Amino acid sequence: MNRQQALAVIWKRLLIVLLGMLVIITLIILFGPTFKVGPLVFLIGNVGGYVSAQRSLASLTDNEVIGLASSWHGLIVPPLVGGILSLVLYVLFISKLIGGDVFPSFESDANARQDFSALIYQHAKGGLEDYAKLCFWAFVAGFNQNYAVDLINAVRNK
Repeated sequence: MNRQQALAVIWKRLLIVLLGMLVIITLIILFGPTFKVGPLVFLIGNVGGYVSAQRSLASLTDNEVIGLASSWHGLIVPPLVGGILSLVLYVLFISKLIGGDVFPSFESDANARQDFSALIYQHAKGGLEDYAKLCFWAFVAGFNQNYAVDLINAVRNK
């Protein structure tokens, strides 16, 4: 297998992974529970990881590309890690451990129970503006996973 054939295999597999995630998240949004922000944050983080994986292909050697073409794990893990990191950032935003003008701000639903499930019933204070910020940071968490980890480490070191 040469580099072009391997890239064709990788692009097809990445597209399958992306479409699979879109279908799963769409089903959750349409038929799942009333909370939808968490699954959307996870999906946006996955898309960021997908875009990052696509962009990194150009910097790989021929042998690395050929090796990656034979591995599903190497194609699935980066988007999944991006989705997980985006959810971690979402929790950091809700907990107010990270804040400021460039980050979204959330408030509790007054009617939600005051237990662990209250985490999923948060509303953006600024409405659409804060949800847009959340979408941006979810994408960044997937796209630049090192930056998301640096944010988490900064909170840990406080």
